[in-house]
Amino acid sequence: MRPEEVFALMAVLACVFLVTRPLVAAFARRISRDPATPAVTDGVVDELRADLEDAHRRIAGLEERVDFAERMLAKQREPERLVPPRN
Repeated sequence: MRPEEVFALMAVLACVFLVTRPLVAAFARRISRDPATPAVTDGVVDELRADLEDAHRRIAGLEERVDFAERMLAKQREPERLVPPRN
């Protein structure tokens, strides 16, 4: 091999090393992370659970109100249905 070819080969290898080194380091950091570390803490889970229970209570209250309104509307329409049709 001629000296120019050796120099060109070394330059290419150095460039490849400089480009791939950060990628390999980032990949290694990603692999080495502890997968057992929870992304959400217990406090956040408790807060979300409390919010969900509050939402359930509010929905139950709304269901009762809708049922009551439906019963009232049905009572108001009953007398109209009982009147015989006029000919």
